[in-house]
Amino acid sequence: MRDICAVERASFPDPYSLEVLSYLIKAHQGHFFVAADHGRIVGYISASEDAGQGHVLSIAVDPHHRRLRIATALLATVTAKLAEEGVELMRLEVRRGNTAAIAFYKQMGYRESGEVRHYYADGEDALVLARSMRRVREATTGATGRRARTALGP
Repeated sequence: MRDICAVERASFPDPYSLEVLSYLIKAHQGHFFVAADHGRIVGYISASEDAGQGHVLSIAVDPHHRRLRIATALLATVTAKLAEEGVELMRLEVRRGNTAAIAFYKQMGYRESGEVRHYYADGEDALVLARSMRRVREATTGATGRRARTALGP
């Protein structure tokens, strides 16, 4: 838990508390994944599912481990898991000023679908990004509709 908190603090100006991170892990166990380097957690992602929609709640990678495709692997893993569960649409919120994250999410197939004014504690707006899961499901299931073997696991 200490490593997850350290990644969180290094990644956000308004990091989640230990209590919030503990809640994300417990409440979303099946959709909480970590990336490790030599036994130390260097990234995590948390997502939820409700009524056929997935929601990326948080994703963070230690600044010293960025640009190594860790965020790509984390997002791909949770996306495949949610597609397997029948999710039709994925969404997330991102700071309007976080141009690097917005570019990353667009590369991952997300498109702007709205905004939330004053979403963050400091008053910054959030862009809402979303993506259809149709192509993900097609890539991870065979003609029988069963999950196909992928690089993310059996």
